[in-house]
Amino acid sequence: MKIKIVGDIITVRGFGFAGIDGVVVQTAQEAKEAIRSMLTDEDVGLILVAQGIANKLGGEFDAYRFRKHLPLIMSVEDSTGEKAAEDIMAVVQKSLGLKL
Repeated sequence: MKIKIVGDIITVRGFGFAGIDGVVVQTAQEAKEAIRSMLTDEDVGLILVAQGIANKLGGEFDAYRFRKHLPLIMSVEDSTGEKAAEDIMAVVQKSLGLKL
């Protein structure tokens, strides 16, 4: 399974150094289109979204995040240093309805 990232240019390039492909976006609409495209790729298991972009998406990001099937979607700290709201264990638990 692949990991993808959606975010600003610095965040996407930074994750690129770790071998994670991504899409650079600036607006909420661009982010929605990128995420929807990634959701249709059966090889993608995790979509990371830079926190600044997740904030722009608002409630729609929460709807993506709490879907009950793969890929999982979570926010990560972005190049501005804005911290993600929750950790990966919390996302997995809420998304899959499990307690680990």
